[in-house]
Amino acid sequence: MLKKFIFKLMIPIIYQLTNNIKYNEIINMLWNTDYAIFSILTLLKMQRYKKKSGHREKYFYALATKVEISKDRTIIVMVSADINDHNPSNKEYKNAIIKNANSFKTDIDSEDDIKQEKLKKAFVNITGYLIQKYRCVNITYIKFVSDIQILIT
Repeated sequence: MLKKFIFKLMIPIIYQLTNNIKYNEIINMLWNTDYAIFSILTLLKMQRYKKKSGHREKYFYALATKVEISKDRTIIVMVSADINDHNPSNKEYKNAIIKNANSFKTDIDSEDDIKQEKLKKAFVNITGYLIQKYRCVNITYIKFVSDIQILIT
């Protein structure tokens, strides 16, 4: 049986900020560098999601970069790689969209709740923000998912 993956672009959140929050403050808020930095352009980021009723809290590790594509536009992009964080799950992750992310391997001395598998490990193929400055500041959150499968026999 052959599995065919369909990649779906999701743009679930578009914010328009008109108050006193400035363009650079928003970028700095989204680009939190309290993480392991591998180069000036790339960092390893861990993000946690609060649990929904009846579900375990989730987390993911991602390689992230920030690029100023013009004076008034900046993108922040994150992609998951296969990070050994000593979570007992033996599930190996392969990024189906950004193949180069699969070549990045590292070990992390993670927190106890991860080692004890109290949190569910998640992965993102690619996700990020487009921040644009006009008269106001627009923030577009973009994510690609590949967990939609069609089975072909």
